[in-house]
Order: sequence, then C-alpha cells, then structure tokens
Amino acid sequence: MKKTLLALVAILCFTFAASAADFSGKWVRDPSAAPAGGGGGRGGGGGTYEFKVAGSALTGSITQPGRGGGDPTVTALADGKVTGDTFSFSITRNGRDGTPTKVEYTGKVVGDKLEITSDNGRGPQTQTLVKAPM
Repeated sequence: MKKTLLALVAILCFTFAASAADFSGKWVRDPSAAPAGGGGGRGGGGGTYEFKVAGSALTGSITQPGRGGGDPTVTALADGKVTGDTFSFSITRNGRDGTPTKVEYTGKVVGDKLEITSDNGRGPQTQTLVKAPM
C-alpha cells in the first residue's frame, strides 16, 4: 500500500513538471493592447523578452532599446520559475543614480499571448506580450 501511494505521488509530480507551459522564444509588447497600470517606464517597458523554458526552469533576457540611439541594454533573468501556465522571474538594473534596482515579474500564458506584470516597488505594471515577428 505504501509503495503504491509513493508511486502515485511520484507520477503526479512528474505530470505537473511535464505540464509546464513552454513559451520559449522572443516576445514583444502587443502593439494593439494598452498597458494597464500606467506601464511603459523602464520597469515595465518595451523591448524584447527572450525566454528559454526547460521543465520548471526559466532563463533568458530582456533587451531594451538604447536611449537616444545608444546601444541596447541586455539584462539577464534571475530566479526564473514556471509552474503550469504561470511563471515568475526577476532582473536587476541600475537606477538613474547607479543604485541597483530589483524588478520582480509574474506572468501567465493566455492562449497565444503572455500577460506579464512587473513591480519595481512603485506599483505593478501589466502588459500583454505577443510572439516577436520573425
């Protein structure tokens, strides 16, 4: 009985790990959707999100266009996790005064789009992402 219960629990654990959504690839802000919560600043900004999903692990980067025509800024994701159709990660950027600022992100796969919310301590900003054009 005990072995059967352990086997069932193990199967359920593998099932949940295997059912994590794979949204790997490049994503950009949906041009047809206005960001909620006043999005659009550096914390919730535009740019390109590149995600790599491997089981329940999420890695990748966010590439922001350079200011005033400067070089783009690429920031690596940290603490990335995927559970079913939800995910979370954080990034650390230098603020205007050079002080590092941690931005927390949470998101959900909704059909062929991603709903993503960022919070850098000044209130959450939500935006919709779509697959980047090839």
